[in-house]
Amino acid sequence: MLLTVGHQSLLVLLGTAGGLAFSIGAWHRASRRARALAAEVGTVQAEMEALRDETWALAEREERYRDLVQSQGEVVMRRDLLGRLTYVNDIFCETFDRQRPEVIGAAFVPDLPEGEKPRLLGSFAGLALPPYRIRFDQRVMTARGPRWFAWEEFALRDEEGKLKEIQTVGRDITDRKETEERLAIALDEAQAANRAKSQFLAAMSHEIRTPMNGVLGMTDLLLDTRLTPAQRSYAEAVKRSGEALLAVINDILDYSKIEAGKVQIEEAPFDLRAMIEGVCELLSPRAFDKALEIAAEVEPHMPLRLIGDETRIRQILINLAGNAIKFTKEGGVLIRARLESHSYTDDLANIVIEVEDTGIGMEADELEVIFEEFSQSDQSHARRFEGTGLGLAISRHLVTAMGGTIDVESEPGRGSAFRVRLGLGIAEPAAHQRAPLRGVRIVMLCDRPVLAASLGRVASLAGAGVRLAATGDEVVAMLREESADILVCPVDTAEGPGADIVARARGEVPDLAAIVLLRPQDRDRLPALIGQEAAPAIFPALFDGYLVRPVRASSLIARIEALAAGERRAIARIEAIEQYTEEKAQADASPAGPSSEWGIALNILVAEDNDINALLTRTLLERDGHTVRVARNGSEVLDMLDKPEPVDIVLMDLHMPGMDGFEATRLIRALPDSRSSLPIIALTANAMADDRQLCLSAGMDDYLSKPVVPDALARTLAYWSNRRSPLGHAAVSGDDGLKSGAIPF
Repeated sequence: MLLTVGHQSLLVLLGTAGGLAFSIGAWHRASRRARALAAEVGTVQAEMEALRDETWALAEREERYRDLVQSQGEVVMRRDLLGRLTYVNDIFCETFDRQRPEVIGAAFVPDLPEGEKPRLLGSFAGLALPPYRIRFDQRVMTARGPRWFAWEEFALRDEEGKLKEIQTVGRDITDRKETEERLAIALDEAQAANRAKSQFLAAMSHEIRTPMNGVLGMTDLLLDTRLTPAQRSYAEAVKRSGEALLAVINDILDYSKIEAGKVQIEEAPFDLRAMIEGVCELLSPRAFDKALEIAAEVEPHMPLRLIGDETRIRQILINLAGNAIKFTKEGGVLIRARLESHSYTDDLANIVIEVEDTGIGMEADELEVIFEEFSQSDQSHARRFEGTGLGLAISRHLVTAMGGTIDVESEPGRGSAFRVRLGLGIAEPAAHQRAPLRGVRIVMLCDRPVLAASLGRVASLAGAGVRLAATGDEVVAMLREESADILVCPVDTAEGPGADIVARARGEVPDLAAIVLLRPQDRDRLPALIGQEAAPAIFPALFDGYLVRPVRASSLIARIEALAAGERRAIARIEAIEQYTEEKAQADASPAGPSSEWGIALNILVAEDNDINALLTRTLLERDGHTVRVARNGSEVLDMLDKPEPVDIVLMDLHMPGMDGFEATRLIRALPDSRSSLPIIALTANAMADDRQLCLSAGMDDYLSKPVVPDALARTLAYWSNRRSPLGHAAVSGDDGLKSGAIPF
């Protein structure tokens, strides 16, 4: 068709084509712009979508924060640097009954109940230094009345670290405060009840000990007179009953002191071996009354002196061994101490003290309760053994206070074994071990297994060759088989007198030396046993020496060592003469003469309002040769000190009508002359540790508790007989006595 057109048509066609080409270019440009615009729109839409998402997340966070703040139930507010509120939460509005518009931009200080100490909320005080926050409790007035709040304020800073606001958060702690107040009131009431209990125990101790002092003291005086056998039996029964009652009182007082946390553990060097042997000797009369043996055994490697509370350890052992004697019908009790481990670098010894008996034993369920307060293995109404059930509880508390442990093993019918483990310091290590009895051959006749085993181990550890025989026939058979150097024999055996067995043994070994084992009450038989019927004339000796049960290890070794060295007859003679002389001197001593053992006769002023105790104290003192005057109260004491009769020492009761002992002591110390330096000794039925310290703090020089122990009284008087009190203002300085509170025994 183009071929048929003319030239003009061709031009038109070319022009149309050019316009079309131009239009296509513009379209392409417009299309590019449209695409760019669409891209920009997409970007804007994406940004808008991201912004919507961020706005939604921000709103969600804000809602979550708002819910968190509101759900905490805490008052939240913010202040600017001028103290004006910039924000409060709904809890604030509810708590203080305020509307948000009325408080924003204004200062806020809560109203306080009457008497409440004001605190300045939002004061910036204490916020300048780390941790940039302060806390305090305050009671404020709210829409619900007075409420306690725990306020916490902290500083808010901008990006440059400049302080811009203070945020305060308050938590309602009224319930906690009321609980604390109730607990404080309950604690005060408990402490008041504890004080009342302590006062009651102290008062009851005083009221019981005062008549008990008379009962036991007068019984002792009665036993010192001539009595028929029946009368002596009755008097001894009264004394035993009084001592049992006193033991109950002491247990209750000890428990009350432990319960109140007033037990103090002292540390000082002491001899463990001597202490354990002393416990055995103290309890031996009780054991011998039941035909039981009691023995001590301390291994040779034990340090000579340890560091600890000797008094408390002795108390524990007396409790344990006393119980063992009470619950044992036959056999005996053994107190054994052994060294479990030691460190000379740390000067520490871990020791185990065992108290074993051959008593009735206990079931497994009984072992679970015996250390509890007021518990006994037999709780039935038909129980055979009396007691408070406090002894073991007290022992456990004391052992724990010393950082140790206590446990028990027992089996019905086979006895019990209590073990106390303690870590004690070493004051003096064990001595060099030697074998003083090496080569000595010993035969021990003893039908008491506890005693025989203990003595046999002691002699064996000292180097002796020991054979144990239960009967006289076994002794003879052993000597026929092999000779021996020494025979140890009880004064009485199940077969008859020990002297008869010694005679049979010497039929086999003529030069056999013999040692007799005696109870303390058998001493009157000693002259006949060792050839001293009419001392000092010498008769053929049945025995060459004696040992009093319970036997100390050192005494056993020394006696055997001396006999083995050939000092047989000399020992017998010396022992017999010493024993005879001692008993004769005691029998010939005049009751009215002064005691040569404890010192010279003194002029003593006794302040005592109880007639019986006054009579007892006067009798004890006059029996030792002292001159005694009695005052019934503190006023009479001062009146008597104004008289010309001399006074060397004052024995002062605490509780007396009118003027008591404390006031009288204060007035004596204030006297302008030498009377202010008179030794004043408290003689009281109060037995608590605080009572002793109270007496010493009041100006008294010493303290004796009732019931009065005559020997303790005599020792104390002898100590102060040549001293003046350092507490009087007229006292001579220097070595004129010890410091206040020095106890001479």
